[in-house]
Amino acid sequence: MPIHETVLIIGATSGIGASLAHHIHGQNKTVIATGRRQDRLSSLASSHPGLQTACFDFSDISTLPPNLSALTEKFPAIDTVIINAGIQSFFKFTDAETPSPEDIAKEVTTNITAPMIACQSLVPFFMKQEKPCSFIFIGGGLGYIPLPFFPVYCPTKAALQSLAVSLRAQLNGTNISVAVVNPPWVATDIDVKFKDGMIEMLGGPEKVPPQMPLEEFVEAAMKELDSLGEDGKPKRDVGVGAFPVKVVETWRKSFGPFLEQFHVDG
Repeated sequence: MPIHETVLIIGATSGIGASLAHHIHGQNKTVIATGRRQDRLSSLASSHPGLQTACFDFSDISTLPPNLSALTEKFPAIDTVIINAGIQSFFKFTDAETPSPEDIAKEVTTNITAPMIACQSLVPFFMKQEKPCSFIFIGGGLGYIPLPFFPVYCPTKAALQSLAVSLRAQLNGTNISVAVVNPPWVATDIDVKFKDGMIEMLGGPEKVPPQMPLEEFVEAAMKELDSLGEDGKPKRDVGVGAFPVKVVETWRKSFGPFLEQFHVDG
């Protein structure tokens, strides 16, 4: 059961993160929600009595370690960290108007550099716990099958999957498990502004895959995380929806033997 009793959710002010906070809080677990928008955090806390919040910018890597250290000092029972924070930009490098170099760097920092630093900061804390602990990354099928109109987001999600495999292999035999949840195209605020562009680039609305309702996704993801794999251990890769399930299974079947060849239990 990778979602234990005291859960830190990084990136919980909207969409998947906010819904996870709602559902986990509903299981009478302690939830610490973080994000950049204090108004969203305040609203979340007011509607969920007992839910704790912390406002900081996950992409500010100079302040990330001390912010996380402050949280583990304040909430020493933290045993689950869900990393959901992310940026998704829709553009083509051939367009005259593309994100600035600073925007691209921030997307990379938020989506992969900051998760790496968070793991570096939190692994020693987890190792001292005399109980099971877990990292849960919110990945995505686009980390396996990149779409050309997300030229920064897709590579960072591929890197996140690679990070999870490496981290899991390093932590093999410890009290820490690592899982990646791979959503389908979920109906959230982040996707609204991309829908028209996707319809145009894919050649019509009939060619655009349907979006999974947010609550349906979160309920399915939590059910999968609460179940064990065939080996009786917490699941490593969680796919929700036909596309993520298929790509995760294909990746494991294709690359699993190579991981074994190099003695990588990831």
